[in-house]
Amino acid sequence: MKHEKPLKYHIIIFIWINLINIIQICVGKKDIDKNNPEKFTIDLFNDNSEFISRYHYTYNYTTLFFNEYEEIKLIHDAKSAVICNSEDIDKGDDEKETVLFWTTPYSGKYYNMTSIFMSAFPIWYNEQKKQNKIFCLKFYDAGWDDNVNAEICKDEKPCPDMIMIGTTQLSYRYKNDETLNLEPYFRKYFKKTGKSIESLINKYSYYDYHLGNNWLAVPLIVDFRTFWFNITTFDYCIDQGYDLHYPPPISDYWGRNYHKTWTWEKVFEYAKKIKNCTGLPGLNFPRSNSYEAFIILCQSLGIPFITEDINSNVKKCGFRSEEYIKKLSIIIEPFENHYIDKWLKEDQVFKWLNSSSYPESFDTYPKLRMIDSIPNNDIQINGLGFGSPFKNLPGDILLSYMPGTSSFLGGAGIIITKMSKYPDQLFEYIEILINQDYPFFAELNSSITPFENIFGKKCIDVQKNKKELCNELLQFDEVTPYYYVYNNKMNVVFLNHITNGSNRGVSINLDYSSKYEFFDNKFLNINFQCDNEINFINHTITYSDKYKIEFPISENESIILKTMNDINYKLQSNDKICSIFDSTVKIAKPYQFPYSTFGEINDFENHNPISILLAHLYYKEYEKNPKTFKEIINECCDLIDHVFLPSCDNNKQILYNITDCNDTSQLMDITYLNCKTSNNTLKTIECSYIPYKNFKGIIIIMLITLTLIIEFIFLFIIIIAVLNTSVIFWIGKLNKYNCILKFWTLIVGITGFICSYCIKSEVINSVINTKNITKINKKYKSFLLFWVIGITQFILLLLWTFTQKGIEIGKKYYNYIGHYDYEKCSLGNVLILKLIFFIDYILIIISIIVAYRGRKVPSEFNDSKKILSASSVTFLLLTLCYILVFGDVEIAILYFIISLLILLISLFIIIIFVGEKILIVLNINIEPECSIIVETHKIDEIDKTVPFKIDSN
Repeated sequence: MKHEKPLKYHIIIFIWINLINIIQICVGKKDIDKNNPEKFTIDLFNDNSEFISRYHYTYNYTTLFFNEYEEIKLIHDAKSAVICNSEDIDKGDDEKETVLFWTTPYSGKYYNMTSIFMSAFPIWYNEQKKQNKIFCLKFYDAGWDDNVNAEICKDEKPCPDMIMIGTTQLSYRYKNDETLNLEPYFRKYFKKTGKSIESLINKYSYYDYHLGNNWLAVPLIVDFRTFWFNITTFDYCIDQGYDLHYPPPISDYWGRNYHKTWTWEKVFEYAKKIKNCTGLPGLNFPRSNSYEAFIILCQSLGIPFITEDINSNVKKCGFRSEEYIKKLSIIIEPFENHYIDKWLKEDQVFKWLNSSSYPESFDTYPKLRMIDSIPNNDIQINGLGFGSPFKNLPGDILLSYMPGTSSFLGGAGIIITKMSKYPDQLFEYIEILINQDYPFFAELNSSITPFENIFGKKCIDVQKNKKELCNELLQFDEVTPYYYVYNNKMNVVFLNHITNGSNRGVSINLDYSSKYEFFDNKFLNINFQCDNEINFINHTITYSDKYKIEFPISENESIILKTMNDINYKLQSNDKICSIFDSTVKIAKPYQFPYSTFGEINDFENHNPISILLAHLYYKEYEKNPKTFKEIINECCDLIDHVFLPSCDNNKQILYNITDCNDTSQLMDITYLNCKTSNNTLKTIECSYIPYKNFKGIIIIMLITLTLIIEFIFLFIIIIAVLNTSVIFWIGKLNKYNCILKFWTLIVGITGFICSYCIKSEVINSVINTKNITKINKKYKSFLLFWVIGITQFILLLLWTFTQKGIEIGKKYYNYIGHYDYEKCSLGNVLILKLIFFIDYILIIISIIVAYRGRKVPSEFNDSKKILSASSVTFLLLTLCYILVFGDVEIAILYFIISLLILLISLFIIIIFVGEKILIVLNINIEPECSIIVETHKIDEIDKTVPFKIDSN
């Protein structure tokens, strides 16, 4: 006999259990009060940042929303809002940090989306407070335009920490170097959760959020395009005898591979039939831009909408070829005959059509805008429709699969700006938003999220695989009739609902079904069980739709069996709608697929050149300005190419060509190959040399000629002519011989000039001091040193010449084009060249000493002042030459000035030495007249200084 516990024992246990529960509740309540504050405050501000009102709300840690959540959603006409814990709202900025989040209202002016962001704040606030950080969060409704284009973090401009931005706009902020690369945070997320964001997101979203090695944003919202049809119109036209079938998956007419049968060609065919049947357009674009449909059409027809030039890395129009134009010709008939309802604002169109002149440049083309979006409850679809998913479709409008193999994929994500002080903390906030354990991610997306197989709030409860749905459909043991269409005939088969192990399944009831087509003895005693896919060999069936199963009849063929329970069923169930959404997102692709996002996508949406193409057809503009379809396509492609060509102001990898030097302007024109210019763009650069035909070159040549004429007339030292001639080799286009000759003439000219006037001075000093013109004092034999120096310089020049490479490539840096390669003369062995200049500087010092020695020579023969002046000026001349050689002078005007100074200094030196002769030739006397009497004696008898007697008149 089993021993039973006394009643007292059970009572004690009961009391202890309840006591423990009470203690846990109390402790839990204490923890909530202390660590998880429930009271939060929201301050609202208007467009002028003026305070509007303050609201106090209570956070519910069970639902993870504010108790007043529905009330917060109705907030409107507030430009910004600040949410803080109620204890922090009035604290000073030194006690708390407020981060700025630029958002945009997806649902008009209300806070439907911002209320979700606010609901995630308390969880993030608590996490940060544990780390002794107090944060408030400011939401600013910047709007889609300012979120992308407004200047941030410059001067007095606002500096948001986070921005919610559309996928087609992401790269614009990236180009401006304003977004933080989230790659490191994605890695940290993987280490923290064991899940990589890259693997979670829709496979095609990669092309929107990833650029180069950068993750630009965290995907937050998904946007895509759906297809609908008006079942009432279809029924009416079918009754009128038109050959129409409900689009898939409503009708099984299209077969299992409906992507190949339900095509855009078929859509245009149906649009024509509906137009003929009802007299109204059969296809509408009520909530979508025409370019979206056009791009989807291209993707479905296997036409690349975008291509990339492999040489310039520039995106271009992809549908210019004859083959693609032929494929696109299917749009001519439906647009010309208005099988498609009008979608453009016609006042803009007619202004363009009635213009007296056709646009001649990109900027003169109109930006044709679509008719304003139609509210959900006012949607009118006569036949077929295409656009954004509606929240609530009218009763006779049903969803269908997209025709072809593609749909548009977009959405929005959150970027963290580079100027934010709190990137780590902000990414933790974003982690909360996308955490599947919290409701925020699903709340932000009504049906599908950017993460694969993660549904939005309306579909989150129907996340059952096909096997589970099949088991539910067959849950009762019974014999059920199913009808199916095969070879355009409707038939009926009876199935036994059975249990097959842990799964449900069916078997063919041959008593009723033996006379129907292929259901014969080969199905005898075969049980088919539910699975996620059909398999004839493994005897598996799967769920197709409400009241429908997919049944294999051979290895390559299957049919859809529909229970008789849905004969009168037309309205779509929520699970079917979610299934269609899921299927659509899986094939949806971004505009630029298969390329990563780029900044010009935003400009493409703004200018919408596709509207020009379609308006040509719809309004038959080509009748006024005759064009073939090919010319219309090429015109559209020209506009697209212009839009896709990035601005040179923001392009970091510019390719360009530079023309030959223009002799007149001394400029070279820059042709940019992969970007378009603006008023700020560098369009010309100076030539690396002065052309002979340029006015600077002409001035130099004229000045050289003048100095040579003066030297020729007055038989001045020929060596100075060599120096002057050297300048001509410093201008004009470079070649190897010019590069060698300009150094030779320069060095020979300077060295020879210094040596010549020093030797002259030394000879005069010797004659005057020794009183003998044939006998030279050993003290004054230093002039021989100048010959040695001259020969040394000559040898050094020879050695240098063998090391000279002629012309080599130099680099100059310019804004926009970066480093530009240009030709310049090789310096050869720089050490030898510097030694040559060093010797010339020593010569100048010696010349000054020589000038000092001759200070006592009678003024009539004394050149010491001239030599001193010439030496000083020659020092400047040598320095200028040194700058020309080693200074790497890049500014042409400076190059010209130095060359001009060399010639002017040379001319000055000539004047110093021959100025008196010029005055004599011109019979100009600037000094008092004087006669010189020289007493001569036999030099061998007199051993004293020869007296000079001067009688002044």
